[in-house]
Amino acid sequence: MQDLLNSESNNEIDLRELFITLWVHKLLIAGTCALGIIYSGYYVLNADKEFRSTAIFKLDQGASNGISINRELGALANLAGFGVGDKASTLSVDQVSGRIFIQTLDAKLNFQADPYFNTYNPNSVDPIWKSLIKRAIGWQKPSADPQEVIWQGIVATYTDNVVFGKTKNGAHKIEVTHENPQRAAQIANVVMDNIISNTKNKKDAEQDQQLSYLSNTLAKALIELEVAQSDLKEFALENSALPLENFAAGSLKLDALREQFNRASELHKAVAALSSILQNETKDQYNYQALRQKFPIVDQVEFRRVLGQNEIISSWTWPKASTVAAVFDTLSERKSRLQSQINASQINAERSGLALETFAKLERKAKIAEATYTVLIEQVKAQSMAAGYRPDKTEVYEYASASISPSAPKRSLILALGAILGLFVGAALSLVLAYLRGVYYSKNSLKIGAQARLTASVKTLLPLRNKTLKEISANPMKKSRSILRDMSVEIYKSDLKLVVVTSLRAKMTGNSVARALASYMHSESMKIAVIDFSSRAKNLDIDGERLSIGSFVIAESAGHISVLRPDGDLAAMELLSHRDFWKKTQSLNSTFDLVFLCADNGDAISLLSALEGQKMFHITVARTKNTKSATLAQMRSLLPIQGLLYD
Repeated sequence: MQDLLNSESNNEIDLRELFITLWVHKLLIAGTCALGIIYSGYYVLNADKEFRSTAIFKLDQGASNGISINRELGALANLAGFGVGDKASTLSVDQVSGRIFIQTLDAKLNFQADPYFNTYNPNSVDPIWKSLIKRAIGWQKPSADPQEVIWQGIVATYTDNVVFGKTKNGAHKIEVTHENPQRAAQIANVVMDNIISNTKNKKDAEQDQQLSYLSNTLAKALIELEVAQSDLKEFALENSALPLENFAAGSLKLDALREQFNRASELHKAVAALSSILQNETKDQYNYQALRQKFPIVDQVEFRRVLGQNEIISSWTWPKASTVAAVFDTLSERKSRLQSQINASQINAERSGLALETFAKLERKAKIAEATYTVLIEQVKAQSMAAGYRPDKTEVYEYASASISPSAPKRSLILALGAILGLFVGAALSLVLAYLRGVYYSKNSLKIGAQARLTASVKTLLPLRNKTLKEISANPMKKSRSILRDMSVEIYKSDLKLVVVTSLRAKMTGNSVARALASYMHSESMKIAVIDFSSRAKNLDIDGERLSIGSFVIAESAGHISVLRPDGDLAAMELLSHRDFWKKTQSLNSTFDLVFLCADNGDAISLLSALEGQKMFHITVARTKNTKSATLAQMRSLLPIQGLLYD
């Protein structure tokens, strides 16, 4: 199992080893799958069945208010908050799943008498273990209103079992789950009828409220229109019906007076400058040019007429000082008179402007009131017509009917889940079992664990199992010749005279493999001895005269091959505990060219422990699914493995 978890590099999981491990335990996995299917089938047959019924309908998607007005009035209506567009009617899930809605359904469906919805049991008693825990921690159950507990349970069950949704085409859908198919259909139909009825009543109530609101607003608009027209009439009577014309005439008169005043001011300044020149008696051409440059009005006809001068520009004569003084006084009086007229005209113009502003406000107010009244009268007319005709566009596509087959539990799904769960449980148990067993499940992992230079399958040697030397010699061994040849080559290359053959729970024992190798390798120039140290090996009876070789006797022989056993009644495994075991074994090299030492399973560990540190050729026979990785690792640590035969 360690090789299953760790690959050759990077300690990654080997998927091939994992698959092989699971395949080895396929019967266990198949059994857990079968148990999972059986248990899920039992659960399906005994579980409480639930039936689902579905109702499909379509609510009125919009209600037109019947208004048909032009674009200008429509814009005014939108600004006033009286839109003319359609309003879509949608189904709110929170609205139809709330406690108030459920309580209205209780009058028809009586949820409190339905044990599927009302699961409250006032006489319920906690289990003993729960009571003990509550007493230990000092838990005090708070008192609660039984009616509130009942309704909270009904609301929770309703929310879980009554599902609202939509179809692909946008229609509303109600799915109700219940243990009674007739009851599920009844609940779905009652819920659908209640939703349709509530939606219609709500729409009618909204339309009536809108008509009432429009009527009241129209009355207020009419009063405002009458007040605005009355104010406009009173203003016309008290002031003038033509305030704009009066304001325009006053403005023109004021502009003319201001123009005359400016002209008189220029003449007054020019005369004052001329009077100053005459008083200083500097009447020369230079002063005249300076006067013309500063006061261009001097060259105008109007100025010369005032002074009584010649109107020709080129002829200029200085007037008398008395004449200039008289003209100066006249212009001063004229300025004063024009300033007084300007002040009076300005007061009249301001009065006309205030009257015009008041008139504009009254006229604007009257126009707004008239426009509002016009829009509202159209709204009221259209709403009044719509109030008499209230079409119902709600459509019911499918009434809920009692289901003929349960919707839960889902048989196929539960059986599939049972099989999948059994598969996972079986796989987990297989991995745990493989870990506990700690054996090799593939030949590749076995080869990696042995780390032998030569590996081969022992399958061709199986016909030689438990055969005597004479029977093996009589067998031509054609199929096994290549394996024996490769092993012989490796033994010769090692130049060692002691060969240990161990077997770890394999089909062939180490003794059988040693006999086969000895039969293949013996010749007239090579004597071979075989000693079986396995405690399970049967004792060979010695016929005739006993031939001793050191501490061993020949129990069986064929040609130059001898099967040895300890002299006397001592078992071969008992020799391992003797202090001179290695010397007795090594003394055989003087008689035999090659000595095979054999042991199986636990005896192999004991034999290798006794031979630890010695130079020997080690051959191991292992078997997948039986050879433990820990045992093989222990053997390899005691004596490296040069040859591996696996099955």
